[in-house]
Amino acid sequence: MVAPVITAFWAGLIGLLGLALAINVVRLRQKFVVGLGDGGHPPLERAIRIFGNFAEYTALCLVLVALLEMTGGTRWLVHACGAALFVGRAAHAWGLAGSSGTSAGRAVGMVCTWLVMLVAGAMLVWTARGAVL
Repeated sequence: MVAPVITAFWAGLIGLLGLALAINVVRLRQKFVVGLGDGGHPPLERAIRIFGNFAEYTALCLVLVALLEMTGGTRWLVHACGAALFVGRAAHAWGLAGSSGTSAGRAVGMVCTWLVMLVAGAMLVWTARGAVL
């Protein structure tokens, strides 16, 4: 089994993005003096949702990408999935920060993220089919 070093690179960048989003939530909690929830402040509500959406998708996607790499996925495909996830999560956060409605950033973010789930998931099923069938 190969150590997922390509995934580790992208996970590191994605982790730094997550840290920036978390710091933004804390900054707004301090600004509005809110310890739990959003205190009825729309900017804090949006920041919480941005981080929440980030957390909801990135863990599953990084597991899929790491498994893809560990089961012999090509370097270019693992890099493409990592890059798409990073760009997608950054675009989604940027889009949602600018508008609570639909936006190009949110659309790009979801398409990139779902493509990672689709491609990595399908490749893992294809790779493992002989061992489980």
